[in-house]
Amino acid sequence: MDVLRLLADQRCVICAARGTLLCSACRRQLPWLQGPLCLRCGEPDPHARLRCTLCARLGSSIATARSALSHEAGGGAIVRAWKDAARAPVAGLAADCILATVPRPVADCIVPVPAARARAAWRGVDGPAALAEQLGSAWSLPVRSDILERIRDRPQRGLTAEQRRRNVAGSMVHRRAIGGGVVLVDDVLTTGATARAAAHHLRRAGADRVEVVTFARVATIA
Repeated sequence: MDVLRLLADQRCVICAARGTLLCSACRRQLPWLQGPLCLRCGEPDPHARLRCTLCARLGSSIATARSALSHEAGGGAIVRAWKDAARAPVAGLAADCILATVPRPVADCIVPVPAARARAAWRGVDGPAALAEQLGSAWSLPVRSDILERIRDRPQRGLTAEQRRRNVAGSMVHRRAIGGGVVLVDDVLTTGATARAAAHHLRRAGADRVEVVTFARVATIA
């Protein structure tokens, strides 16, 4: 399996062209989220408002949310290679995309959204944790993977927004106290249900401010 993954990592994650993890042609076509955006939740918004109609769905525990790419087209292909094909080096690519588009948050540490251990073991990669380590190194912020813990694993894929909110309820807990500003890192922001639940626990643990950063997001948080 290690040899097969090594060979796969020498192909473009989008078009499978040989030679690099992301070829220059696919890189030029990436669906960057560069604005205009809602100033709070980062949702594409032609009016660049302070708050849009989708902000309420992220809840009061999240101060801001930002993503590098739309989940459409190439963004979704990268996520699938990362999560479903266990392309571990994609975490570095995802971090590079975030660093190119998302300003460094004013924060004291980074906390990854906790992965379900069984699924992370099956995939061979813990995407949020790997991304958090890359961003922590680039932003000179400590990564605290000991704060949140996933205690129940219920897959979210294929569920509606309301089903996701119910599904994630009670799925994680905070194990330690934390203070100051926190960057909550995940691979994809889909409906905001997971980020909202994680941010809620971070605030209960003592965080003063929670800023969400993800590699990709579904274009409309429904």
